[in-house]
Amino acid sequence: MGRPRTVSDDAILQAARAVFLEMGPSASTTCIAERVGLSQASLFKRFGTKHDLMFAALAPPDEPPFIPLLKAGPAIDAPLQPQLVAASRAIARFFRDVVPCLTVLRSSDFDIKEMFARFDVPPPILAQRAMAGWFERAMQAGLARQGDPEALTFSLLGAFYMRAFLTHLAQLPFDDDALDAYVDSVVDSLWHGLAPEAP
Repeated sequence: MGRPRTVSDDAILQAARAVFLEMGPSASTTCIAERVGLSQASLFKRFGTKHDLMFAALAPPDEPPFIPLLKAGPAIDAPLQPQLVAASRAIARFFRDVVPCLTVLRSSDFDIKEMFARFDVPPPILAQRAMAGWFERAMQAGLARQGDPEALTFSLLGAFYMRAFLTHLAQLPFDDDALDAYVDSVVDSLWHGLAPEAP
């Protein structure tokens, strides 16, 4: 019987993610191994190559965590705007966490096409389809006025992705309170639109 693992794969990936985000793609795997108390050989035995370790640590999950929330909604017996706020907060948190990881991958020699080829359906496509489906069901149920679900989807997802990207680029703090306030403002603007109120 082999010796039990004293460091889980998840702990290694968390450490690798932290190191790559701190130091960039040129970070040494020796530094990662030392952070979790393993030898470099043990690290490569678990994950093969630095390339594979970087992908495992930084690539988005097969299914973004907000997808089940979108697929399950919206509830037709509840107001739509609070549901949109709840879904949007989950989406914005995801982008805040994943955009720095994608930025590191893009700045390495990693081929993004290769990355997305590893998924049955790339996570961005899953997100777009799930959000558009959510808006379409809301319209069909009479919870929202008729419109273009695709346009609404790209408006919403784009607002959260770009804020996460620019915040990361400028190295600005973006805690939960600031994120929630931003989400509320975006949803409110989308909900009421730009048309002036009737006199």
